[in-house]
Amino acid sequence: MHRDTYLKMNLDELLRACSLKGYQGSGPGGQHRNKTNTGVHLSLQQYNLEIKSSESRSAKENKIHALHRMQMALALNVREEPPEVEMKFPGSNGHIQPSNPQFPLFVAHVFDIMATKNGDTKAAAAAFGLSPSALVKILRQDKACAAKLQGNRVENGKSKLHL
Repeated sequence: MHRDTYLKMNLDELLRACSLKGYQGSGPGGQHRNKTNTGVHLSLQQYNLEIKSSESRSAKENKIHALHRMQMALALNVREEPPEVEMKFPGSNGHIQPSNPQFPLFVAHVFDIMATKNGDTKAAAAAFGLSPSALVKILRQDKACAAKLQGNRVENGKSKLHL
């Protein structure tokens, strides 16, 4: 299945596409913490991605955290050929929040374009009708995106941005 197909799925569909295991994690709690398997281990074999979550004492919350992390792992680590057609910016007025369900797909397309243009943020920003500074401002909202952006710049011989 294509990466974008996974990123367009809702969380329930993505959960069915992944393999799920519970484990006893070392999360927060008191005297009787983690007497049950509240940790969640998600894996997506097609892309060899594994995500763990055990921050909460609730298995349901950990599952949601793990699914969001899986979406971002797909967006940041799996590169595809960018679409030839002009892409519509999923946010409004040059802003999009990481909580927006379309954020992982947007990030994936941004890094796809940057991969074909030697890490150039200008080309990726232009594809969505944004300024390069607006694009960087959006990406730095998520720590993993900011780290990936800095890594791409260093790989391509560019200076790091002051985030």
